[in-house]
Amino acid sequence: MEKGGEAKAMTAIFFWAAAGVAMLTVLIHVFLGGAKFVRPFLAVEMDPGLKWLAYLMWHLGTVSTLFIALGFAAGAVHPEHADYAAIATAGAAGFVCVALFTAVKSGLSPLRFPVIPMFSLVTGLGLAGLFV
Repeated sequence: MEKGGEAKAMTAIFFWAAAGVAMLTVLIHVFLGGAKFVRPFLAVEMDPGLKWLAYLMWHLGTVSTLFIALGFAAGAVHPEHADYAAIATAGAAGFVCVALFTAVKSGLSPLRFPVIPMFSLVTGLGLAGLFV
Protein backbone atom coordinates (compact mmCIF):
# COMPACT_ATOMS: atom_id res chain seq x y z
CA MET A 1 0.00 0.00 0.00
CA GLU A 2 1.41 3.37 -1.07
CA LYS A 3 1.78 6.03 1.61
CA GLY A 4 0.26 9.47 1.08
CA GLY A 5 2.29 12.68 1.08
CA GLU A 6 1.86 13.45 4.78
CA ALA A 7 2.76 9.90 5.80
CA LYS A 8 5.85 9.97 3.54
CA ALA A 9 6.94 13.23 5.18
CA MET A 10 6.49 11.77 8.67
CA THR A 11 8.37 8.64 7.65
CA ALA A 12 11.27 10.77 6.40
CA ILE A 13 11.31 12.77 9.65
CA PHE A 14 11.46 9.59 11.76
CA PHE A 15 14.16 8.05 9.54
CA TRP A 16 16.26 11.26 9.63
CA ALA A 17 15.89 11.36 13.41
CA ALA A 18 17.00 7.71 13.66
CA ALA A 19 19.95 8.45 11.34
CA GLY A 20 20.89 11.46 13.48
CA VAL A 21 20.79 9.53 16.75
CA ALA A 22 22.81 6.71 15.16
CA MET A 23 25.41 9.21 13.89
CA LEU A 24 25.54 10.85 17.32
CA THR A 25 26.16 7.37 18.72
CA VAL A 26 29.03 6.88 16.25
CA LEU A 27 30.60 10.19 17.29
CA ILE A 28 30.24 9.42 21.01
CA HIS A 29 31.60 5.91 20.43
CA VAL A 30 34.64 7.12 18.49
CA PHE A 31 35.62 10.24 20.43
CA LEU A 32 34.39 9.79 23.99
CA GLY A 33 34.52 5.99 24.02
CA GLY A 34 37.93 5.92 22.39
CA ALA A 35 39.41 8.20 25.03
CA LYS A 36 37.55 6.75 28.03
CA PHE A 37 37.65 3.03 27.23
CA VAL A 38 39.86 2.04 24.31
CA ARG A 39 43.10 3.82 25.22
CA PRO A 40 43.07 2.62 28.84
CA PHE A 41 42.07 -0.87 27.71
CA LEU A 42 44.98 -1.07 25.27
CA ALA A 43 47.36 -0.11 28.10
CA VAL A 44 46.35 -3.18 30.16
CA GLU A 45 48.73 -6.14 30.10
CA MET A 46 46.85 -9.15 28.77
CA ASP A 47 46.97 -11.79 26.08
CA PRO A 48 47.62 -9.86 22.83
CA GLY A 49 45.15 -12.03 20.91
CA LEU A 50 42.32 -11.13 23.29
CA LYS A 51 43.31 -7.47 23.44
CA TRP A 52 43.39 -6.99 19.69
CA LEU A 53 40.25 -9.06 19.16
CA ALA A 54 38.42 -6.70 21.54
CA TYR A 55 39.91 -3.74 19.64
CA LEU A 56 38.62 -5.23 16.38
CA MET A 57 35.17 -5.73 17.91
CA TRP A 58 35.12 -2.08 19.02
CA HIS A 59 35.72 -0.95 15.45
CA LEU A 60 33.18 -3.40 14.04
CA GLY A 61 30.65 -1.76 16.36
CA THR A 62 31.61 1.64 14.96
CA VAL A 63 31.25 0.53 11.35
CA SER A 64 27.98 -1.32 12.05
CA THR A 65 26.49 1.76 13.68
CA LEU A 66 27.60 3.91 10.75
CA PHE A 67 25.81 1.53 8.36
CA ILE A 68 22.69 1.68 10.52
CA ALA A 69 22.75 5.48 10.18
CA LEU A 70 23.23 5.20 6.42
CA GLY A 71 20.33 2.75 6.12
CA PHE A 72 18.01 5.25 7.78
CA ALA A 73 19.32 8.11 5.66
CA ALA A 74 18.75 6.05 2.49
CA GLY A 75 15.19 5.29 3.62
CA ALA A 76 14.58 8.99 4.30
CA VAL A 77 15.92 10.15 0.93
CA HIS A 78 14.37 7.32 -1.10
CA PRO A 79 11.03 6.26 0.42
CA GLU A 80 10.86 3.32 -1.99
CA HIS A 81 13.84 1.91 -0.07
CA ALA A 82 12.21 1.73 3.33
CA ASP A 83 13.63 -1.79 3.40
CA TYR A 84 17.05 -0.26 4.12
CA ALA A 85 15.56 1.44 7.17
CA ALA A 86 13.83 -1.82 8.15
CA ILE A 87 17.21 -3.59 8.11
CA ALA A 88 18.73 -0.72 10.13
CA THR A 89 15.86 -0.99 12.63
CA ALA A 90 16.46 -4.72 12.99
CA GLY A 91 20.19 -4.09 13.50
CA ALA A 92 19.53 -1.51 16.21
CA ALA A 93 17.05 -3.81 17.93
CA GLY A 94 19.61 -6.61 17.74
CA PHE A 95 22.19 -4.42 19.49
CA VAL A 96 19.67 -3.75 22.28
CA CYS A 97 18.96 -7.47 22.67
CA VAL A 98 22.65 -8.40 22.80
CA ALA A 99 23.34 -5.65 25.34
CA LEU A 100 20.43 -6.76 27.54
CA PHE A 101 21.59 -10.37 27.34
CA THR A 102 25.13 -9.26 28.26
CA ALA A 103 23.84 -7.24 31.21
CA VAL A 104 21.85 -10.20 32.53
CA LYS A 105 24.67 -12.69 31.91
CA SER A 106 27.27 -10.44 33.59
CA GLY A 107 25.06 -9.48 36.54
CA LEU A 108 25.66 -5.80 35.74
CA SER A 109 22.91 -3.23 35.65
CA PRO A 110 21.60 -2.49 32.14
CA LEU A 111 22.19 1.17 33.04
CA ARG A 112 25.92 0.45 32.70
CA PHE A 113 25.41 -0.19 28.97
CA PRO A 114 24.91 3.10 27.05
CA VAL A 115 24.07 1.06 23.95
CA ILE A 116 20.68 0.17 25.49
CA PRO A 117 19.10 3.66 25.64
CA MET A 118 20.80 4.88 22.45
CA PHE A 119 19.74 1.95 20.30
CA SER A 120 16.33 1.70 21.97
CA LEU A 121 15.72 5.25 20.78
CA VAL A 122 17.02 4.42 17.29
CA THR A 123 14.83 1.29 17.19
CA GLY A 124 11.75 3.24 18.29
CA LEU A 125 12.32 5.96 15.69
CA GLY A 126 12.85 3.33 13.00
CA LEU A 127 9.65 1.51 13.96
CA ALA A 128 7.74 4.81 13.98
CA GLY A 129 9.02 5.56 10.47
CA LEU A 130 8.11 2.12 9.20
CA PHE A 131 4.59 2.08 10.63
CA VAL A 132 3.48 5.72 10.38
